[in-house]
Amino acid sequence: MKNFTYKKTETTSMKVIGILDTDRMTIDVDGDEKSLATLLSDFNCGEIEINIKTKSEEDLVEPEDVEEE
Repeated sequence: MKNFTYKKTETTSMKVIGILDTDRMTIDVDGDEKSLATLLSDFNCGEIEINIKTKSEEDLVEPEDVEEE
């Protein structure tokens, strides 16, 4: 049996990078504090998928050449 699908898919996405404050439900984006409720209001009552990624960076000391004796 052959499978046939005919559909139209629309995707709306938002990407926000900043510091999350879950106590206040805000995200700080380069010094501009944004409300999560406001940002997500366009998606109200819709089926959504949430992906969260954290990133940690640390400056390291550059390795020095080791002379063999």
